[in-house]
Amino acid sequence: MTQPQTHDFLPVPDFLPEGAFARHASLDWDRAAYSDVSEEGRRRKIIRMISRAPNAPVRVRHNFQIGSIDSSSGNGPTLHAHDYPEIFIPVRSGYFVDYGHEGRHRARLDTYDAFSLPLNVLRKFEATEHAPRESQMLSVFDTTLEDARKGIKVTPQIAAADAAAGLPLDFEVSEDLVDSSPEEVEAAHIARFADLRAEPVDGLLLRRLVATGDPRAALRTPHTLEIDFLEVAPGRQSSTQPGSDCREVFVALEGRPVVLWNERPVEMERLDVFSIGRADSRAIRAEGAARALLLRIRDTSNKT
Repeated sequence: MTQPQTHDFLPVPDFLPEGAFARHASLDWDRAAYSDVSEEGRRRKIIRMISRAPNAPVRVRHNFQIGSIDSSSGNGPTLHAHDYPEIFIPVRSGYFVDYGHEGRHRARLDTYDAFSLPLNVLRKFEATEHAPRESQMLSVFDTTLEDARKGIKVTPQIAAADAAAGLPLDFEVSEDLVDSSPEEVEAAHIARFADLRAEPVDGLLLRRLVATGDPRAALRTPHTLEIDFLEVAPGRQSSTQPGSDCREVFVALEGRPVVLWNERPVEMERLDVFSIGRADSRAIRAEGAARALLLRIRDTSNKT
């Protein structure tokens, strides 16, 4: 899973705590993530940057998992449900998400839109891009399960259809699934990036995506974590924060962000992941002529 690719990438600073940083460009996709990821019509490339797997790129223990998915139109997983919250955020081009009973409803997500899928609601996704170009999205599993696949369910009908097609059954078979209407989903579970309020805070723009109990956050699905978009203007630097009340994870999305970790610069490339402890100071600088855009995940149940 951590086999280097052929292109160049920046080295990880040797002063960082071991297992706290993952250079996404250096990671290979996990061919054993699910049994069908190489099957025609199901092809997708999954990299789990944070998970409970012993070979996870970020080895600091977290109470959520995050991964990237690359796929093209005509490919996607079987219709399935989770017994924990899952969030989709496209980061290159867009995705269609089919959800509800028999996947009868469809939503389109464009870049940086977010869909926090309710528990036990069937879903599957398909990229809007055609091969060889691929769409790409982040998937966040809000769970403490050692193996997140144990929280995934399919209906007996889906299990039977997959078995008839010769596909192995990875997931629990259950009839205890619920439906969700497009009206409910659009009102509470989908956030459009273009509609998020950009709030000036400490020298950056903060867009609140997930924060249970906070009416300023766009998504209403209950979560045990908090998620924000952070934007720093070209050539600017945010205020230094002396620490946090929980561990925080930064994911680089755009530009050339530099995180000042305990006053030491850490250059981040696209989809790099940096886990910062609560006692560490942090600030963000945007190098060059473009904005720096990052996703911040506050692991609020992780105080280490």
